[in-house]
Amino acid sequence: MQFGGSADLVSLGVLRFTSPRGAWLLDVSSDATVLDAKQTNTLSATTYSADRQFLSVNVRLGRRFYQVPRRRVLSFETVAVEGGLSDQMVDFAGSNLRQTNTNFGVHGEVGGAYMLTGGVSLGGTAGISVGRFKFKAHDSVSTTDGNGWYVDGIRVLFALGLYF
Repeated sequence: MQFGGSADLVSLGVLRFTSPRGAWLLDVSSDATVLDAKQTNTLSATTYSADRQFLSVNVRLGRRFYQVPRRRVLSFETVAVEGGLSDQMVDFAGSNLRQTNTNFGVHGEVGGAYMLTGGVSLGGTAGISVGRFKFKAHDSVSTTDGNGWYVDGIRVLFALGLYF
């Protein structure tokens, strides 16, 4: 199992070793921001909801390749397919805006780990993703649909590994 985190992301991964230097990886990452707020118009003294929420879930399935360990240090690369969903909602002045994105692409990462014991490691990864996404937004007066390409720049993740 691999538990990871960065400034705004939590990740849980499961590794299934098929050889001493190769494993399948299933990784689920998520981030969330929820804000309960009020907005007051200073001219009319009218108060509106200004709540905001952002929720995101991303799933990766791929193959991880390990190099020959050097004492207690392991290095590895991962190649995976990924899919995700993000949903954002913003309240403002008596209205509401909601945006939903779905994505599908490929992900690559490099990483390393230091084996503290035979069953526990500390390490990290740096990864990049590329793919397609579908976008939908709607508010009280309009709806927008679209699709495009994304590049999710280098994302660093610190990880704790448990091997059993």
